[in-house]
Amino acid sequence: METVTSKGTARGILKSFRARHAEEAIEHSEGLVSVLRLTQADLKPAEDALRIAKELFAAHHFSKALNAARKAEAIAITLDERYSGFQKAVKALQDTIERLQKVGLPTEDLQAVIGQGEEKVASGIWENGSFIPNYLEGRVLVERADQEGRERLSKAESASNQIFLAELAMEALVEVQGPADPKAFGEGVALGLEQALEQATRELALGNVDAAARTAKDLEERAMQLRRDYVDATRTATATEARLADLRAEGIATDRIESQLEIAKDVLAKGLIDPGASMVRRLSKEAEDLGQTYRKAVTGLADAEVLYAQLQKEGFHSYQADASIRDARRSIREGNYARAMEHMEKAHAAFVRRRNVRESLAKAIEETRTRVAVLKDSGLPFLQDVQELLRRAEREFRDGNYSGSSEDLRIATLLLGHQGRNGGTS
Repeated sequence: METVTSKGTARGILKSFRARHAEEAIEHSEGLVSVLRLTQADLKPAEDALRIAKELFAAHHFSKALNAARKAEAIAITLDERYSGFQKAVKALQDTIERLQKVGLPTEDLQAVIGQGEEKVASGIWENGSFIPNYLEGRVLVERADQEGRERLSKAESASNQIFLAELAMEALVEVQGPADPKAFGEGVALGLEQALEQATRELALGNVDAAARTAKDLEERAMQLRRDYVDATRTATATEARLADLRAEGIATDRIESQLEIAKDVLAKGLIDPGASMVRRLSKEAEDLGQTYRKAVTGLADAEVLYAQLQKEGFHSYQADASIRDARRSIREGNYARAMEHMEKAHAAFVRRRNVRESLAKAIEETRTRVAVLKDSGLPFLQDVQELLRRAEREFRDGNYSGSSEDLRIATLLLGHQGRNGGTS
């Protein structure tokens, strides 16, 4: 009897022990859930588990009640952690959205992701037999959008900084030292650059950050290059003026280049750097070539005059040579040395033709003389006439009368040919 009583007492103590632990677990879980409700996390799954624990406790299923209470606690803690992670991701995305809005970028697509994330949370999932909010996938969705937004922001900040650098480059160009009228220079420069700056700003506002950065970068490089070109052109113009002064001291006509250089400097002063710099470079090259061309023209004319005088002593007269040398003299007086060179080329062409005619005629006379020598004792008729024509052709050749010499030689050749045919038939 004592043994039975002892066993019953032991079971009662164990049951009481289990009941107390279950009750404590329920109270602890209930307190935790009450506290976590303040976070606005959806704790309904934990509350349901806690309700089941209480029902099991009331039914004196203390072990099951204890397990249910602990499950309620685990669910509550898990939901709170996941809710906090989701809220943290949402807060980060909202901060990114605010920063994007401050630089004027559209954020409608990112704002929509917050709603999509909340919908994903509300759709819920089954986990360990409980249907709980899907904070995990909602968090992933929002974090992905935040990452995209931060990348967009980084690019936008880079593009904005690039636009700022482009503006600095434009200011450095406009404020360059040298123009007599800085306002007119600045207006001329801005005419070709402000449109690109507006384009970059517009692209950034539309969210086309890559296009904005690229346009701004091109603009910065363009402004910097224009500034280098302007500085180089003004230095080149100054050096060219000095070179032209030296040429004038030599008696070389520089009026044409000087007048064009003034135009080029005026174009530069108005901020039209590309055409102005191009003109300055061309005129600098022309000034470099001018002295050399002048000397070639003067020396070439002197040589041509000496050569022509020598040919005239030999009986050579050419209307083209006379006209070309006369035109070359006039071109030199006018300062058009390149045109003078062209006229002298025509005179030399006449000299060359004269030399070619002389050489060809000399060869023909020699060949005719050889034929006459071969036929000297042949007794052919007209041979004496041929000899006379040949002597006259030689004399005219020596006197420079190449036309008369060529005509007499042609007649002599025809007579030789006629006698050859008669000799062949007799």
